[in-house]
Amino acid sequence: MAYRISVDTGGTFTDVVIADEKGRHTVGKALTTRGRAFDGIRAAMETAAADLDLKIGTLLTETDVLIYGTTYATNAIVTKKVAKTAFLTTQGFPDILVLKEGGKFDPHDFTLPYPEPYIPRRHTFEIAERVGAEGQVITPIDRRACARKSSSRSRFA
Repeated sequence: MAYRISVDTGGTFTDVVIADEKGRHTVGKALTTRGRAFDGIRAAMETAAADLDLKIGTLLTETDVLIYGTTYATNAIVTKKVAKTAFLTTQGFPDILVLKEGGKFDPHDFTLPYPEPYIPRRHTFEIAERVGAEGQVITPIDRRACARKSSSRSRFA
């Protein structure tokens, strides 16, 4: 039997959903382990595997796809408990985080102020590069120019 496993590591719980080739779903849940993420993942997988009458090794051997996601970054942004972070963006798009619509409850009400950006504008650095919509490199990144720019600007210090 071929399985597909989806894992979400959150701030409190790690959730696992296992789908079999017939479309049936089995769920496992465990406490998130901060020191070593895989311990929580393994515990959630073991719970779900037991419901399928499988050992975790057998489950993993018979798994074709494993998808991993986490809400750590989202939680950090929502609670505003993030490390000092810089934002590197394609030249010409420095305000992409400032002029966002996604953080507003009613994005079409222009009387409401924009929410604070996730990363302050003063920590935004434009770099000369461009990637197309299909992922192709249109203008390759110039690492030396980036290094020169970062050393000449101490805004992030």
